[in-house]
Amino acid sequence: MAQTSVTRETAEAARTAALAVPGVAGLHGGRFGEVAILLPGERIEGLRNSRRSVERGGDNGGEHGTELGLEVHVVFDVGSEREVQAVATDVREAVLQATSLGFVDVVVADAVRASH
Repeated sequence: MAQTSVTRETAEAARTAALAVPGVAGLHGGRFGEVAILLPGERIEGLRNSRRSVERGGDNGGEHGTELGLEVHVVFDVGSEREVQAVATDVREAVLQATSLGFVDVVVADAVRASH
């Protein structure tokens, strides 16, 4: 059976990696807290399980399957003086390096000027 959700370890690694990127002020749980991975006894806000269809094999109609990934919803720090696209790219790369996920989609859900 295909895995339908990331593990606690993967979610925590993704959260830590995303928050370490300069220009990320935090993770965004959505307007009503709907953006979260639900684990036994814990919610990790700002992350959402995601799957996409993939085709494995050659040009002769190989196998179809799904690939597990994450949406990472970040709050951009406008005071960082970084380009928002660069921050999103760095978040994607950091989370991919910290996990074994097939893909990461980054959503810039809000922007604030973080106080340092």
